[in-house]
Amino acid sequence: MKKNNPPTIREIARLVGVSANTVSRALNNKPDVSPETKNNIIKTAQFLNYTPNAIARALVQRTTRTIGMVMSDISDPFFGEMVKDAEVFFRSRGYNLILCNTQENFDQEKHSIETLINKRVDGILLTPVGKSGENTQEILKNRIPTVLLGRHFDKPIAPSITSDDERGGYLATRHLLELGHQEILFINVSHHISSARDRFCGYQKALKEFGLDYNESLQIHTSFDLEDAYQKTKEFFSQTRKATAVIVFCDILAISVMKAIIDVGLSIPQDISIVGFDNIKIGSLLPISLTTIDPNKKKMIETASELLLEFIQSDNVKVGNISIEPTLTIRSSTWSSF
Repeated sequence: MKKNNPPTIREIARLVGVSANTVSRALNNKPDVSPETKNNIIKTAQFLNYTPNAIARALVQRTTRTIGMVMSDISDPFFGEMVKDAEVFFRSRGYNLILCNTQENFDQEKHSIETLINKRVDGILLTPVGKSGENTQEILKNRIPTVLLGRHFDKPIAPSITSDDERGGYLATRHLLELGHQEILFINVSHHISSARDRFCGYQKALKEFGLDYNESLQIHTSFDLEDAYQKTKEFFSQTRKATAVIVFCDILAISVMKAIIDVGLSIPQDISIVGFDNIKIGSLLPISLTTIDPNKKKMIETASELLLEFIQSDNVKVGNISIEPTLTIRSSTWSSF
């Protein structure tokens, strides 16, 4: 059976009795088409189920009404919640979202960025991998407005929106110190990620404020793999029970850490208090609800999205970082060691 070709602007023009240019101007709501003619064109287009050719329209208008969003790991609820909020924000403003997942891999990030450049997206929200910004520079060479989300570079090359991670690390540590804990284990990811470096700086700042020296033996480096975090935590507490409290880089890893602590026969929070970061929803639903640093995700995504739209529309956005104030959410995974 022969497939029907989709209706075109020329077909609408023939049926209405006007030029193709007039149809195009009417469908794009230009002011120089009479209301009567515009109404006839719109009715005819609706009757024919006419859909504008997105590629052709993009070439003419120099916009695709699409936003690229490059996240490091969408299996982490922290990023999943941010993607959801971003999609709602941009859809309400007439944009579609193209999502890419890098899995914290530099080459995958490069491939994702190349894909978005080829798709001629209007702007990009990026949670960058690494600290050099090499892939981000490639976006900027193509003059695509870009805002970094959740992480920043030491030498700013693009606007970035983050939670104040140093403040978050400080709040988490101070909370445990005020409960009487002095041996506080910090389970962190690689310091090539700005949020890992900044949270660790906040941890050190709080220790110093309370007159305590940093103990290198109270730091574990893990990947974002849940099994890796589980095994390293289990190994630590099987060999020593020196720490009475733990700070974990993010909530999703903290859940794995909690299981490891329980599996070696320790109790939370009676033996070990634990604090995470991100305030993901599942943290409040655990049998032992997780004390966490809330980075104010909604504020972060709202600020980043508004800044990106401003960048797209005016191309006049200052390079630098805007940090959002985090808060401490106290639940049942922490208690006093006195």
